[in-house]
Amino acid sequence: MKLSQLLQGVASYDGRDAEITGIATSSLKVKQGDLFICMQGVNGDGHAYCDAAIAAGAAAVVVSRNVGNKPVPVVKVSDTRRAYALISSNYFGNPSADLRIITVTGTNGKSTTAYVTAKLLEAGGYNVGLIGTMYYEYGGKKLPSSLTTPDPYELHSLFADMKNAGVRYVVMEFSAHAIYLEKLCGVCSDICIFTNLSQDHLDYFGDMKRYKAVKKSCFTAEYTRCALVNVDDACGREILSECVIPSVSYGLENPADSFAIDVEDTARGSSFVANIMDDIVAIDCRLYGRFNVYNLLAACTAARMAGVGLAEIADRLYTLDPPSGRFNVIESGGVKYVVDFAHTPDGLYNLLKEGRKLCKGKLVTVFGCGGDRDVSKRPIMGKIAGEMSDIVIVTSDNPRTESRQSIADDILSGVRKKNKIFVELDRSRAIALAVELSGKGDVVLIAGKGSESYIDENNVKTPYSDSGELNKALGL
Repeated sequence: MKLSQLLQGVASYDGRDAEITGIATSSLKVKQGDLFICMQGVNGDGHAYCDAAIAAGAAAVVVSRNVGNKPVPVVKVSDTRRAYALISSNYFGNPSADLRIITVTGTNGKSTTAYVTAKLLEAGGYNVGLIGTMYYEYGGKKLPSSLTTPDPYELHSLFADMKNAGVRYVVMEFSAHAIYLEKLCGVCSDICIFTNLSQDHLDYFGDMKRYKAVKKSCFTAEYTRCALVNVDDACGREILSECVIPSVSYGLENPADSFAIDVEDTARGSSFVANIMDDIVAIDCRLYGRFNVYNLLAACTAARMAGVGLAEIADRLYTLDPPSGRFNVIESGGVKYVVDFAHTPDGLYNLLKEGRKLCKGKLVTVFGCGGDRDVSKRPIMGKIAGEMSDIVIVTSDNPRTESRQSIADDILSGVRKKNKIFVELDRSRAIALAVELSGKGDVVLIAGKGSESYIDENNVKTPYSDSGELNKALGL
């Protein structure tokens, strides 16, 4: 593809043209004929590697500041991250324009909401693609996910493959990082779902004010045609009051376009009567907890907006398995074991609150906090676990480059009562200890990793599974 074609809608360019065979953002990955895009990263600035990229075969470079004369075309833009997203879209023929896209953002509930939405669209007869934290799925393929939201080149490659596979709807999660890093520039969704906002990622964004502003920034005509927003969340109410695009609300406590009544916990999950934009449907499903009722309302509303019938929605939810690693319940020896991804203060609080409802005896909580991430949430999560559990086992959870003990110490600093706290920094042994300490009528909550298939420590990802270790400890 010609350089001039890649720059359509990106930058005015009347310089030397060049044949481009690929796109690279790392000089170490440049191949002959690639377009090298210089971006400022956390650990380095791509502009410093222009010469190395050209030496490796780059046919042109895109920059946001002066790099001097080069033997290949140099294209200057105001923002190379935005340019990268738009160029990637052009490279693959702008496939997102031919897809119906539903995006999901928020602190908690993104994966479940996206998963359920995709399954409901399938029940309505649509060919659906799913892009999220757990995996990417379309056309009979399930691929491991590298990030919640792929980088632009991978994202538009996925869009192109999905389009070629006959996908009509794409449901995708996107993180605050993806918004801030302009990964979705040039992609306008049909519906953007907002789940909630609570503390997370302050290691990156610094404070809640900035984190919230980033989340809110995607509810504009540039990024979506319609906002579908949780009106029970304070940030959601701000989005609804400020956005000028069409909007639909959902909730349980405040007046909303979609809401639920008669919400009940059942032996198999939960049941409720949903009013989806004035259409009434009874829901009986295998997803536990009030927090999941919010996720289900969002998914049902999005599916209804896409034309899926109420009967198809109710029938599919009745048989739908919970998403992997999201409040997955295993019963053994009279004990209920729950594996869940909860890794924020609000997520842990909701998990413990719902876990207590299942509990006739002790509530045992196993959790840790990730290394190289928001340190301030560690004592908060320690306080929540200590106050709401009968026994807490503090363990590791992707320590990355921090020591397991220092992370545990941060968690313990928030715990008021130490007499029911155990520290076992080996996560497998922590789960085995929880099994040993529990008895009939107890509930054991294993939080933080969900369906993750590794432990990330010292730049090495070692295969690991909470569910697998639990089954091993139970002898299953």
